[in-house]
This record gives sequence, C-alpha cells and structure tokens, in this order.
Amino acid sequence: MAETLRESLAAAAQAGIISSGQVEPLSRFVEARAALPAGGATDEPSREEDSEIPRFIRGYHDILITIGIVVVLTGIGGLAPIYMAVAAVVVLAEIFVYRQRLALPSFALTIAFALLAGWTIIVLDRYGISGEKNALSASALHMAALAAAECVALAVFYWRYRVPVALAALLVAAVVTGTVLVLSSIYHGDFEEYATMLFLIAGVVLVGVAMRFDLTDPMRLYTRSDVAFWLYLVAVPSILKGIFGSVHPQTTQGAVLVVVVVALMMMVGLLLDRRAFVTAGLIYLGYAFAALIDTDTGVLGDLDTSNLIMWILVAIGLIVLTVGFGWRFFRQLLLSGMPEALQARLPVLR
Repeated sequence: MAETLRESLAAAAQAGIISSGQVEPLSRFVEARAALPAGGATDEPSREEDSEIPRFIRGYHDILITIGIVVVLTGIGGLAPIYMAVAAVVVLAEIFVYRQRLALPSFALTIAFALLAGWTIIVLDRYGISGEKNALSASALHMAALAAAECVALAVFYWRYRVPVALAALLVAAVVTGTVLVLSSIYHGDFEEYATMLFLIAGVVLVGVAMRFDLTDPMRLYTRSDVAFWLYLVAVPSILKGIFGSVHPQTTQGAVLVVVVVALMMMVGLLLDRRAFVTAGLIYLGYAFAALIDTDTGVLGDLDTSNLIMWILVAIGLIVLTVGFGWRFFRQLLLSGMPEALQARLPVLR
C-alpha cells in the first residue's frame, strides 16, 4: 500500500529531517494546497479550468461523502433538537472541511450550517427570549437583531473553515440586515410595504460587492472569484425581483421594460463574464411573455394560446443557444469598444 503524506512526514521526523512538531502543520498545508479553491484556507492561486463556476466535485468520493452527510443530518434533524443538528454540522465540518478539504461536502456543510444556525436562532428567540411566533411580523429592529446573530455565526464558521460560500452568505446576511434597518426607518410600516425595495437595494449593493471581488481577480485565479460567483447568484435575481415587483408585464409598456432590463443585464453579464445575469434575465423574460398570453394587448398577435407558448419557448431557447454559443464573440465585440483601462480590470477574454 502506498505511503500516505502523514506517514511520509512522520518518517522524515523520525529521521531527523524535520521536527515532530512540523508534521501536522506541513500535512495540513499540503492538503489545503491540493484542495483549493473550493474550501481553500488561503487566497492562493487555483489550478481550476477556465470556468466561472467553482469546481464542486473532484471525484465520486465527494458525491458519496455528501450523500452520507445529507442522510445523517436529515436523520439527526428528525430525532433530536435543532441545536444537535448544528453540533453535528460542526463535527462533520471539522473532519471533511478543516482536515480533508473536500469540495462538495464543504459546500453542503456550509449551506446546512447557514440554514440550521438561522433556524436555531429563531427557535431560541421564540421560546427563550421574545416569544415572537413569526419573525417576519416582528419589528425591524428585532429582525435585524436575529439577522445580526446569524452574521456572527457565519463569521465564526468562515473564520474557522475559510469556505468561499460562507463568506458570501455572511455578506448577504449583513447587507440584508443593514437594508432592512434603513428602509424600516424610512417607511415605518410592515415588512411587506418595503419588500420590493429591499430586493432591489440589497441586490444592487451585493452586485457592487461582487464586482469588487471580481475586478481584483480578473484572471479568476483566487477564491475571491468564487465569492463573487455566489454573490451574483443571489444578487441578480434579487435585482430583477425588485424591478419587476412593481411592473405590470401584462401591459405593452411593462413588456418593453422587461425586454430592456434583460438586454442590459445581458450586456453587464458579458462585460463581467458572468452568465448569472443572462440566465436570471431570461427567466423573467419568459415570465413577461407568459403574462402577455393571458391578456389582450395585441402585442403577441392573435395566435392560438397553445401555439403561442411553443413559439415563446422556441424564441427563448434560441436566445439561450445564441448567447451561449457566441459568448466569446459577443464579449470580444463588446470589450473592443471599451477603454483599455477598463478592459484591463475586467475578466480576461476566454
């Protein structure tokens, strides 16, 4: 059987080449280097292929471990109090994130921790602190306090394990908390009254933060680009939800606005080399077309409804295929008209 890294280092320590105290730090360092960027402990360059999506899987071993994690946490959640599930996540994270640095399990455990920690905070608040049965019906200050507790939990998790998605979740929670406090002081009403503005403002702020990460890593060699990816994945749909929450796509003006916004999103996505802008926009474009089907605006003509749906699907599918197939060409065309100083800060043309 081949000798493991730790066994080799232990043998080196016995031979006097290194000290015994260096075995554990060296083994962790080499393992962390091999595991970047999915759960990397440092912001070192990765060997990832040209892709904007972080590599989740390095083999079926990751999938097998993740299945086991999901099954175990589901069972514990059904048998024990919620805080026991949080404790189980921490124990599993120590093994599979901190020590083994497995990509897909790191992602799964981070998401599980964010959800379970948030639910634990709500349960503790409901039964041990305020007695508030519905967090959304609480005051803005109360909601902000709960969100701040979640931010602290995520900050500790990120400090310990350095998983990019944990930092992204922390930033999302912090931005939403701050936005709720600001809007509640302006509107002085229920959450539903400023929910649309919350989606829009928080989304814009998160895109700005994501661009900050992205533009400091145009070659996408570091974990900063992974953090930006997760932020875009949340921020872009949030912006579109905020914009279209006050728009009536059943009208001609509403449909035109949807098309214009989606086109602008596509241009931003091309500039930043982020397909999240395109995919989220196309979802709302389909929604706008579907809304027009149910109204007699004359925009879509007098075609039979069933045929009209098929034509809409064909149109959206062709847009997706055209943008996907010609992504590099469209990016090059758009970048060629940009100042050289801006081109140098944008992601490289792949």
